Amino acid sequence: MTEYAPYFYLDTSRFERVIALSDVHGDLDGFLGTLSKTGFNDNDALIIVGDILEKGEHALPLLRKVMEFAAKGNVFMLMGNNDVIFSSWRDGTVSDGDMLKYLQNVPHSTVFEAGRELGLGWDTLEEVTALRNAILESFKNEIAFLDSLPYIIETKFAVFAHAGLGDGPLDKQEPSVCLSAPEYGIDKRRHKKPVIVGHWPASNYCTDIIRVDPYFNSETGVISIDGGNSLKSWGQINYLVFKDGRLETSGSYDELPKITVLEDQEETKSPTLLIHPKTVLEILEAGEKESLCYLPFLGEKKLIPNRKIYEYRGKHYCYDYTDYKPGLSAGDTASLCQTDEYGALIKKNGVVGYYTGKWKCTH
Repeated sequence: MTEYAPYFYLDTSRFERVIALSDVHGDLDGFLGTLSKTGFNDNDALIIVGDILEKGEHALPLLRKVMEFAAKGNVFMLMGNNDVIFSSWRDGTVSDGDMLKYLQNVPHSTVFEAGRELGLGWDTLEEVTALRNAILESFKNEIAFLDSLPYIIETKFAVFAHAGLGDGPLDKQEPSVCLSAPEYGIDKRRHKKPVIVGHWPASNYCTDIIRVDPYFNSETGVISIDGGNSLKSWGQINYLVFKDGRLETSGSYDELPKITVLEDQEETKSPTLLIHPKTVLEILEAGEKESLCYLPFLGEKKLIPNRKIYEYRGKHYCYDYTDYKPGLSAGDTASLCQTDEYGALIKKNGVVGYYTGKWKCTH
């Protein structure tokens, strides 16, 4: 018997507004900051479009805060592909050996948090097995909450799914599609209602300049709101606010430091952008700091910093890379994503690029 993705119809008529956000990824402060920025209150409904676990450092307290809010009856969460980490481990979809390999290759995990809370390690297969048993015993409430989550929420004005939808009625959807469909923002099917998804960072849809704000596909009705929080250096939590069934506003929240630029800068006219999943490259001539590479996606040769190149399963790839410089005037403010030998990677109005002049911290 086929098991379809759990579906839930939400009557929002009793709420003044419906606020949607996604892919918070262990960022409790960012979650609370987003609620504060949107003015979320007991008269509103909040729909979390999955993935509160993994990647960030405070997933367990975030999960418990969401559970606390959900108990009040106006916070509704969808299952995301990262939110099945405990259930897939429990059910054997992920073995103890699989989990050990995973934990050896990630900087942060909800499992680390659980292990520290329980006073248990995760460095050997035996430790991972013991940790699994302890988690299943000690985190029954958290796991039960995650198990109860729908994969699809429909309202009168929109449909919400973490990653995407397949063909057919909403109550007969394939779970794996709802959790992990890639690049659903460019799916060509036209929808009767707007479909709100996360999972695939909005910046991954870009081809020339990194744009982080929600990705609107007016042709199909899909709105992709994953801001790359806890994943990208420019990450943010994107949100939508609906009132009376209509999109009232969209916005974002991040806790990146703010700077003021002190010099004018001209905009790059023909920038190069390599962003997941279109980052495969061929090294033509290796250099000390940079290597001449052929970029199949662009059909071009270009010097790429060696620190941006990595190897995976016999192929070379580039971490997200841009040489774009936005046009700026002295006195402009921006969020500071990171600094390196190429300047300050900044974000202004949802657009990411390098600033190479002098700047000062604002706050």
